[in-house]
Amino acid sequence: MTNSDSHNLQTETLKQQYQMVKNRTASEDPDLSSHVMQYGDLKLNAETLSVYMCTGPNNDNHTTMYDNSPSPPSGAVNQRDADVLHFWHKFRNAPEGSAKKFEAQKQLAVAMAQRTYVDSSIQLIGKLLFGIEKGPQVLNSVRPAGRPLVDDWDCLKSMVSTFETHCGSLSQYGKKHMRSIANICNAGVKEEQMAEASAQACTTSRPFLGALSTTASVLNTPGS
Repeated sequence: MTNSDSHNLQTETLKQQYQMVKNRTASEDPDLSSHVMQYGDLKLNAETLSVYMCTGPNNDNHTTMYDNSPSPPSGAVNQRDADVLHFWHKFRNAPEGSAKKFEAQKQLAVAMAQRTYVDSSIQLIGKLLFGIEKGPQVLNSVRPAGRPLVDDWDCLKSMVSTFETHCGSLSQYGKKHMRSIANICNAGVKEEQMAEASAQACTTSRPFLGALSTTASVLNTPGS
């Protein structure tokens, strides 16, 4: 959208836009990169954007400059960190000693506690299923190029559902562990085993997390 707003749609082609967006979001750090891809009939690359999008005087007056810089825009943030960054800015910008600052501090604490809870739960589940030493190895293993993430996609969906039943929502941040859950499927773990390990791993942590969330909710209530 940013690219289309700032370029002449009658002269810029689909291929040029694809290449610029890909370069603009590239980074050596995979956590700060977007996986820009092309699909379908690539013969359409030669067509201009005006074939598919409305154009006007504001766009027509733009002189297209093609920036092939591989660097992402300054301040690029991992999508999974957006909520934490939001709460941090609220905390930093709120007046010192104010209710808003205290509220933002609590929201930040809950967000960070949720992350710690999800991370520790997945790690403990791995250790319960495969042992203290082998658990981290199984969860962190990466399959060779060309092989799918998981052999049985229904198993992956089932394992995620089982985890969320006993441990709460995986959340946007928790999706970073999808490879670990896929590896649990690939190792032949049954749903019953996953349910037992999830229940055992999450029994201790959830009460604390729930209490912390309740505290934040009270602080968010007007007049509290």
